[in-house]
Amino acid sequence: MKSIHYDAEGDILSVTFVEATGQKHTGVELTDQIVLYYNPETAKPLQLVVLSYGALLQASRRSPLRLDGLARAPLKVRATVTALLQSAPLAAFFQLVETEGMTLPTSRLHEVFVPTMLQTVAAA
Repeated sequence: MKSIHYDAEGDILSVTFVEATGQKHTGVELTDQIVLYYNPETAKPLQLVVLSYGALLQASRRSPLRLDGLARAPLKVRATVTALLQSAPLAAFFQLVETEGMTLPTSRLHEVFVPTMLQTVAAA
């Protein structure tokens, strides 16, 4: 992981895995508040951006956050992103959950970033 930045004022969490400058990249909305940027040529994650992180953190403590935005992506993109979510480093943030006979990716962000860690990242 290259860097983690939390903007407390905007409540935005940004995790950069690899510098995207000069690389082809595409963004996929995993939910309305979570966007994953990756290089479509190498299928490597570049950045994860989480909007309204505090609200998502609270919601994910009650039940897993379904990454329903991924269902709207083209089949090839869905397959690539699902594979990315199951591999390091993204597997630390997401997991696949069996529900209603379907396997769905869900968020593990509440397990990874706790409020005290975010305060430390925001202060940096």
